[in-house]
This record gives sequence, C-alpha cells and structure tokens, in this order.
Amino acid sequence: MDYVSRTIYILKKIGIYNMYKGCDYIVSCVRFIHDNQSSYLPVTKILYYDIAKQYNTSTQCVEKNIRKVIDIIWNMDEIPEIFNDIINPDSQSRKPGNSEFLISLYNHIESNEYSDKIFNINKDKIKYICPLTNEQCGFCNEILYQIVQAVFLKR
Repeated sequence: MDYVSRTIYILKKIGIYNMYKGCDYIVSCVRFIHDNQSSYLPVTKILYYDIAKQYNTSTQCVEKNIRKVIDIIWNMDEIPEIFNDIINPDSQSRKPGNSEFLISLYNHIESNEYSDKIFNINKDKIKYICPLTNEQCGFCNEILYQIVQAVFLKR
C-alpha cells in the first residue's frame, strides 16, 4: 500500500495542498507511523524528532505546521465529509490534536480501500515523443508521469 500517495490524495480531497509545509510533515508522519507501528504513540518524543531531522528543522516547527493545517481544516466554512470520516464522531465537537489527527488519518488509510487505479500508474505504459529530438525521451516520460500522477491525485 502506498501511504504517501493515499495521504496526499486524502489531504487534497479535504482541500489541503502541498503549499502548506505541514502537508509535507503530515505525509511523512503517516509514512513513519506505518513503518514504525510500535512507536507511534509518543508523538512529540519520536515522531516529531525524526520528521524534524528529515526536513532539517525543529520539532516545534513540525508541531506548529501540522497544527496549522488542522486549524485551516477546522476553520473551513464547511468541513469536508472525508474529514468527518477520519475523525472519531464522538470528538467532532472539538478540534483534534496533532497526534489524534495523525493516528486517525493513518487508521483511515488502513481501514479504507481506495482504488489502486488512482495510485498505480505504470510508467512503462507512458510513451511520449520529445518535441526537441522527435524520439522517445526518458526525461519527457518522467515529466509526463509526474503530471499524470498529479492530475489523478488531485481528484
């Protein structure tokens, strides 16, 4: 299961795009939670430290930027249905904390099956003729692959 693509897909469905630094941190956190399932509970001690080290920043910066994304979602005029699916209905009267949101997002990805057609685009099937060389070009294929993935994940 590709946790990175699924996390990006869900964040975009909510209305959060990678222009927010917290978006990158959330994606990395979900991947980290998956890779280290036994250690995802002490968020501030382990998770933030590893993400901060990965992005060459501080744990406070990681925490603040994730909180900012949650604040943006919480303050939307209409909170998207998928966000309500992620967060426990009993706790929807209050804004979720960072660790609650991250763990709920991870559990949502784990428990819901998203169509693999959305996430698995076969690079070998993309054939693009370069306008400069008039031949198939690996660089152009890679760019086209990135564009196609971005379009599919934007839905």
